[in-house]
Amino acid sequence: MKRIRQKLLPGERIFVGIDLHNNKWHVTVRTAELELFSGSIPGSWNALKRILDRHKGHRIGTVYEAGYFGFWLYDKLIEYGAECIVTPPSLIPQEYGNKVKTDRRDSRKLAHFLAKGMLKRVWVPTEKERYHRQVIRRRRQLIRDRTRTQSRIKAELRLHGLNISSPYGKWTKIYLENLDRIRFNNRWMQESFKCLLEQYHFLDEQINKQTELLRKLSETKLYKERVEILMTIPGIGMIAAMELLLELQDIKRFQRADQLAAYVGLTPSQYTSADKVRMGRITCVGKNSLRAMLIQASWSLIRKDGVMREKYDRLKSRSGGKRAIVAVARTLLIRMRRLLLDNNPYVVGLIGTI
Repeated sequence: MKRIRQKLLPGERIFVGIDLHNNKWHVTVRTAELELFSGSIPGSWNALKRILDRHKGHRIGTVYEAGYFGFWLYDKLIEYGAECIVTPPSLIPQEYGNKVKTDRRDSRKLAHFLAKGMLKRVWVPTEKERYHRQVIRRRRQLIRDRTRTQSRIKAELRLHGLNISSPYGKWTKIYLENLDRIRFNNRWMQESFKCLLEQYHFLDEQINKQTELLRKLSETKLYKERVEILMTIPGIGMIAAMELLLELQDIKRFQRADQLAAYVGLTPSQYTSADKVRMGRITCVGKNSLRAMLIQASWSLIRKDGVMREKYDRLKSRSGGKRAIVAVARTLLIRMRRLLLDNNPYVVGLIGTI
């Protein structure tokens, strides 16, 4: 543990880089010019607070990487009176050719870049917004669990030479009844297979409960009006509308449409060198689930909105179906933003500036 004793000037800013792990955190404290402390502490708020208390009376800026630890530490630091940045790891400046990575180096780098003003920050939702967002995310987790259970059941059938074609997505009642009729000539195998089926039924029930919880949330005053506006779009139902609202929350924070498209990952990558410009695939950063929802909704939209269908056909002939539907999804996202800002319903066949 390294600590340098120096008398700080009144009002001098302090910068704190925090590298988080389960049991231990590495903390670096510095001014704009000099490192004051760098060492490991127990992974707890109380231990970090003792470090910060040494510099009371000074303006303290802190930073840690977005990820596993969420935003509870951000809340604690703001409540304490410190400034805090939660920075995306992928946008932290990297030293070319540096192959050494340690917790100490990471925290020192965070503190240094914070002092130089070189770090980007992620948007931090309020505690209430985080709780609401977890409703849709828990539903997605349960659906993934159900899909894994479906795969295990199909693998079990294939292992024993039983070829029963399954429907795509959620299994139908008839298909499940066929699975219930399967009998193995061994008690132990029969009980094991029954356990798999019970797991599927349990997860299916949990998804239904979580969907009902999401529906009740959509009917609250905070979301009801916006959900009704979004549901005027062909292909957008309650779940898709809540997906957008819960993941983005206040749409007004995106001052321009291209900012929103970039946040969701629907902006083409670009490679420019001298006078050569090449546009690549979409960046795919940000909200994977939101992108998937928009693309799925776009397939429904082009069947019901002639203008969107025309846009899809025009781009398909030039760039292929996949790029065309992604372009439609980007347009849909931008139009959804405009509907929410203007508080107007969707108009099928509308041509105009988005």
